[in-house]
Amino acid sequence: MINTAENTELLALLKLIDDPDPEIFSHVRSKVLEIGSPALPYLETAFTNSHDEMSSGRIQTLLNKIQFNKALDSLADWQNQKDQNLIDACIILATYHYPDLNKEEIINQIDKLKKDVWLELNEEFTALEKIHILNHVFFKLYQFKGNKTNVAHPQNSLIKDLLENKQGNSVILSILYLEIAQSLQLPVHSVNLPENFILAYQDSGHLHSETKALFYINPFNDGVIFSKNDIETFIKQLELSPEKKYFEPCSNQITLKRLMKEMILSYELSGDYNKSDEVKKLMNIL
Repeated sequence: MINTAENTELLALLKLIDDPDPEIFSHVRSKVLEIGSPALPYLETAFTNSHDEMSSGRIQTLLNKIQFNKALDSLADWQNQKDQNLIDACIILATYHYPDLNKEEIINQIDKLKKDVWLELNEEFTALEKIHILNHVFFKLYQFKGNKTNVAHPQNSLIKDLLENKQGNSVILSILYLEIAQSLQLPVHSVNLPENFILAYQDSGHLHSETKALFYINPFNDGVIFSKNDIETFIKQLELSPEKKYFEPCSNQITLKRLMKEMILSYELSGDYNKSDEVKKLMNIL
């Protein structure tokens, strides 16, 4: 919340936003950035009411900087958490792209998906049967799928767009699938495979042993189930050495970095190098 003194100061500062003197704008910029996130509604109102190109550009610069700083602080907090939830991190990245994102709405949509899967599960089911149920709800009923036609679009990496459009890249699809599975006590974990991102259904007693993965899941390809031998064949096709990390679970931090690398590539392919550079800075704190 912004206090009365800051409110008065901010309104006065915004009246100077169109001053042609660069030193005055430098002072305004410094003070507004010092106020930070509470200034966002005021800046948005000022931007809407601005009819001057210079003023609009300055306001947009301040908005972008505050939103970036907010994402930076939020990711730093996430990084320091003992239990790092990937959906929370995805919401931070989506909010960076969509400042007015409704976090509660995102959580509610995911909770509904969890409930719909839970209603179909039975404790007596085998591991494969449980995953077939999850796949049925996730891919058939909800119709999530990999976006194979517009791979360069930055929205392919954002949880908001995945929930709205039912399409995304292999990483964001895997993160959502992973959230559902783990919330239902299914021992599913991320695997950082080159050229794709997959999941492993592990023997719950050996979560970090490559020999104990019961099977692997490919959310980008409708949840198809495959084996270690299939990964070995895929690695050979890529002419890579079969490193242990291609078969073993990876951390939430590595998963998030992989998602952010996809975002960086998308922004670069779309020509938005400013966003690309900002995501690189965000990733550097992990």
